[in-house]
This record gives sequence, structure tokens and C-alpha cells, in this order.
Amino acid sequence: MTHAIAIKIHHESVPALLETDWRRFILGKGNGNFFQSPEILSLYRDIKKYSTLVITAHDTGDQLRGVLVAVLIRERIKGISFPRLLVQGGPVIDGNDEDRAAILDKLLSALKNEIPPDTVFIEIRNIRFWEKERELFIKHGFTWRDHLNGILPAVSRKEVMKGITPARQRQMQRGIDRGAVIGPAGSLKEVKALYLLLEDLYTDRVKKPLPPFALFQNFYRNIQSENKGVILVVKYEDRIIGGMVCPFSADHTVYEWYISSTRDEFRQLYPGVLATWAGIDYAIRNKFQYFDFMGLGSPHKSYGVRDFKKRFGGEILNLGRWHYVNNKTLYNLSLLGYKVMKRFAK
Repeated sequence: MTHAIAIKIHHESVPALLETDWRRFILGKGNGNFFQSPEILSLYRDIKKYSTLVITAHDTGDQLRGVLVAVLIRERIKGISFPRLLVQGGPVIDGNDEDRAAILDKLLSALKNEIPPDTVFIEIRNIRFWEKERELFIKHGFTWRDHLNGILPAVSRKEVMKGITPARQRQMQRGIDRGAVIGPAGSLKEVKALYLLLEDLYTDRVKKPLPPFALFQNFYRNIQSENKGVILVVKYEDRIIGGMVCPFSADHTVYEWYISSTRDEFRQLYPGVLATWAGIDYAIRNKFQYFDFMGLGSPHKSYGVRDFKKRFGGEILNLGRWHYVNNKTLYNLSLLGYKVMKRFAK
């Protein structure tokens, strides 16, 4: 089988039959995940400056054996071009170790061959370990960067509470007792209110571009409506004071993808604490196996967000990221633009 893998390239969409096979393939793999599923295409469709690339691997019987979904992001930072390719979750591959290596080899080759010439870099954000395939990534020019993820088993409320610090538990209870309510967004108006909080966060603190509202609108209309994810909000007297966007991977994992809250206003309600708890609580109530905090930053740098999330318990794993620089000159210029943005942007 290792010498008979056929690669197919799909921009923006895939044939209906392949989409059906792809969905079945993702659901059947233990390492399948939302970010490598067909649902991603509906999120980014018709969004300016974003486009999708799907690479599929097939055996001689045309059975799907691997898939890699990449999102091309074309944004400028302080006037400097910053096109980049993001592979969230990493490729999904089927087979024994030898087959997996052959499939991954062809997927990575196809990925590099398909990127536009002006692409600055490719980043693969892992949500699983790739230890056995490490040398193959290196062979294709990827470098490893340490990056932490937080994984919380959502076995039961009792067990989860054991890992949450007493101070954090008191804050959660006080927020609820004082009138804050958590639950799924019930309208696009509520989604927009959460998006405005995200805009403030990304402008003032994160200092990185935030996807347009259309992505969150698509999530609400296409993902939440199909019960493949949920946008949770924290409300107080009908005002949105926090919330979280949570995709699902089948029935096993809830992801904390985007999260924000008010900062100074409503401080006595602990909206940031309740926004995080909303996702964990949802995972427990709906019998998911895990809640994934996703990025907790580099282990080599202090990171307040990591310290905040650690107080909810769970295990911290160094799943890392694979990084491939396609254009060193543009990469260095984009880094300069990013540093300027971090320093001066409001």
C-alpha cells in the first residue's frame, strides 16, 4: 500500500461523495478532530482574506487514508504582507506505522507544493503527539516549537471540582449567586455582542488579527445549529459580559477556541472565570470525555493566561507546533511588523 497512495487537491470545496467519506473517516479515527473535518469549509466559505485547501490521500481502492486541511490567511500587519497557512489540529491519517509515514510524507509534500509563492510560513498546531513522525516533519523542513495545551478530563462534576482551586470555586459561585447566567447563545445579536468583546481583547491585549464576524456568524448558523459546536455566553440582566466559542470533536472533546469577557465592568461577577467555566460545565453536562483549553503558550515564557487556566485543573501537555518558513525575507519583515503591532497598537 505504501507505494500506491494517490493525492488529490481541493480548493474551497470537495465533491459531495468525498465529503461523505471524509466525514465518516474523521468520525472513525481516534485522532480525528473538528479542525480537520468538512465543517471547516462551511466556516470559511466566502470570507474575505481566508481560503481553504484540502489535501486527501487515497489507496488503490480509492479509500480515504489521510486528510489535511489548511486555511490560507491573507492579512496585513502595519502594512506588511502576512500571508500564512494554518493547519489546525494536524493531519488525520489511517494505517500502521509504515503506512502512516508514507501517507504523511505525501501529504506534507503536496502541502508545500500547493502553497502560493508569497506564503510567509506554514504552522501546524498539534492536538496530538507526533513523536513517531518527528523525523519526517524535519525531513520536509519543519522545525519543532514547544507549545503547551491543557486537557481536562470531564468525567464528572465531582472529579472536575477536585482540580479547581477553592478560590476559583468561590468566584464561580459568587458570579452565579449575584445574577450571572451561562448558556448557549440564542441569537446572532448575542453572538455579535460576544464578538465585540473579542475585538476589544484582540486590539488591546492579544495584538493579533481577529477573523471577521462572518466566521462567527457561520459558526452559529452552520455548526451550532447542527450540534457540532456551541457558542456559550455569560449574561447579566440581558447584557453579554463574556463567552466562548466551542467546536466539538465527535462526542469526545469540547474545545476552547475563542474566549473573552468584560474586564473592569462587572468585575464582581467574575465574567472571565464564568466564561471558562461555561465550557467546562457544558462538557460535563453533555457527557464529553475532555475539555481542551487549547493553546497555553510557550513553556519558556511566563503567560498569565496559562496561570489563569491552571486554576481549573487538568493536565498540561507539550504537544508543540510544527513551523515551516517558506520565505525568510518576508518572514523577517512580518516579524518586525508584528513586534510593532504588539508595541504600539491599541
